[in-house]
Amino acid sequence: MTTSISAERRFLSREELQIVKTTHHPQLTELEAEQLREARSRLRDLRSKAKTVAQHKRREARGKGPARAGSASGTQEHAARRKQIFSQALQRTNRQLQRLEHAEARARTTAGAQRALAMKRRSEAAERPGAGRTARAGMRANPSLRRAMEVNPAMVGAVSQANKRSQAKRDAAG
Repeated sequence: MTTSISAERRFLSREELQIVKTTHHPQLTELEAEQLREARSRLRDLRSKAKTVAQHKRREARGKGPARAGSASGTQEHAARRKQIFSQALQRTNRQLQRLEHAEARARTTAGAQRALAMKRRSEAAERPGAGRTARAGMRANPSLRRAMEVNPAMVGAVSQANKRSQAKRDAAG
């Protein structure tokens, strides 16, 4: 449940109200990231203090131990509402800070993408040097290192015939 600004006025002191006022819509969007971080730090301190006071008031109401939050005015509900107001202000501050960080990250990503695109376009538009000597007609055959044997084709048939005859003689003999 959100707390109205008039309720905030009822529960907070002037200094605390000034800090919490900066976390409402029109003022919140005008703050820079560093100012938001400072406000977040102060709100965390105030919330912690209010939480401690609320715990002490709750303890007093149950009758456990001596009064520790004697200087704090109001009841336990009053202290709990103050803590709730500071928590809500802290949530608003964190959300706005997160929005700013996301916007910065988006801007960095966009700038990087634009830089990459510009580099690509520059490389495509650049004149490239020629490839140099190329083997336009294809590869040349390497000469064989083995000795070339030149045999008369007629001799090939004569040798085969001689082998056939000698085999036939051996078969007949034996």
